[in-house]
Order: sequence, then C-alpha cells, then structure tokens
Amino acid sequence: MLKTRNQKFAVIFILIGICVLLISIYEKKSPPPRSNIASELLPLPARPAGGFPEEGELGNEVSNQVIFEIGDQKLSETISGEISVYDFMQKLQAEGKMNFQSKNYPGLGKFITEINGVENGEKYWFYYVNGQKAEIGVSNYKINNGDIVSWKYENFN
Repeated sequence: MLKTRNQKFAVIFILIGICVLLISIYEKKSPPPRSNIASELLPLPARPAGGFPEEGELGNEVSNQVIFEIGDQKLSETISGEISVYDFMQKLQAEGKMNFQSKNYPGLGKFITEINGVENGEKYWFYYVNGQKAEIGVSNYKINNGDIVSWKYENFN
C-alpha cells in the first residue's frame, strides 16, 4: 500500500511539473508581427547607392530606422545597435525631443507614468509596436529595423 501511495505522489508531481513547463512556454510570447505601414506614415531616407550594411558587415553595429509616435507627434530616427524602447526614450529625452517620467517595479521593469506633461490618472500610457499592443515592458522590448513605436493615452482595458 505504501508503494502505491508513493507512486501516486510521483505521478502527481510529474503532472504538476509538466503543467509548470507548459505555462512557462506559453508565457514566452514573441514580439508583435512586422508591418510595412512605416513607409505609409513618413517617407524614409533614400537607400544609399551601396545599400544599407547587413548585420555583421560593420561588426555588431547595425543602423536601424524607427518611427516613434506620441499622439500626433511623429519622429523618424536612426539608431545603431540593439536598444530597448526605454533606452531610446531616454535618448530622445536627452535630445530635447520628448519628456517622460517612469517608475521601476522590481521584477517587472519600467512603467511609464507621464509623457510630455500628461500623467497617468483616469487614463494610462500604453505603447504599441507596429500597431499591436506590446506584451512586454519598455525596458525589455528591443527595437527592430522598421519598427513603429506608438504611445497612446487610453483607458485601462
């Protein structure tokens, strides 16, 4: 009887382990799908005669074109290398192109609390990448070439 009881516990622990594994795999979501609407919003610079460098041609540095939107304000910027949305926002703030405030939540990352003097309150700031609401925090999403990062002030749904 003791052996059967131990076997039942072993099976239960194995099933719990499988459930935890499946949940952790499900939680890891890929970034939003790419879109070609970047060319419809703002004209991008003409491609140089030699073309843009491919990844690895200039070491680890790759130039990326990104469009950043806050309400009606649209900025077309070039970035080099891998950069998060948060780091890019800090760059824009240092250049005087925007102003924002954030709060860090340990384990979750940065949370934007104010953009250009508009604070979270009845509505909140949410960011979208290529038209899709982002599913990861601003300090974790790495901007890709051609991304359109949009900030929208909207109700929490």
